[in-house]
Amino acid sequence: MNQFSKTRIARDENGERAVYEDIEVGSDLGELEWIVSPEDIDKQCLIDDDYHAMYVLGGPDGGRIAPPQIQYRPPRWLFSREYNVRGMVYKWGMENVKPILPGMTITVSGRISDKWIRNDREFVEFYSEGCDETGDVVFRTTRVHVLDALKRMTAREGEGI
Repeated sequence: MNQFSKTRIARDENGERAVYEDIEVGSDLGELEWIVSPEDIDKQCLIDDDYHAMYVLGGPDGGRIAPPQIQYRPPRWLFSREYNVRGMVYKWGMENVKPILPGMTITVSGRISDKWIRNDREFVEFYSEGCDETGDVVFRTTRVHVLDALKRMTAREGEGI
């Protein structure tokens, strides 16, 4: 194998990477509790380079709200906690039902909703929602994740980071 050969990584510091066959449609990704901190909001503003007054200073009632994209990471944490995967987001749909506020406790849950192979690449779709302390839905999201940029017949070996 020369230095330019392509391989899909088989394992990393978290152990064996999940393979397509191990991911079951309908499987529960569990739950996590996320307390939204002012620092979380500040970090999201920095990531997005978006410093709208509502996110930084607050609105007419004085309270800050979080940028909508703040809800991206917790569902991904659920997926990664259950399946050691890398790859990339292929599609992302989100619905923000209520504003996300600093100090809010959100219970995030999810499940695998579909998977398929297209153009010799492996895709997994998962659905997640976040609910506030009263059980009201704050956000819903559906993501499609391609497990690897390389085609599925590319050898899986070696160790990555």
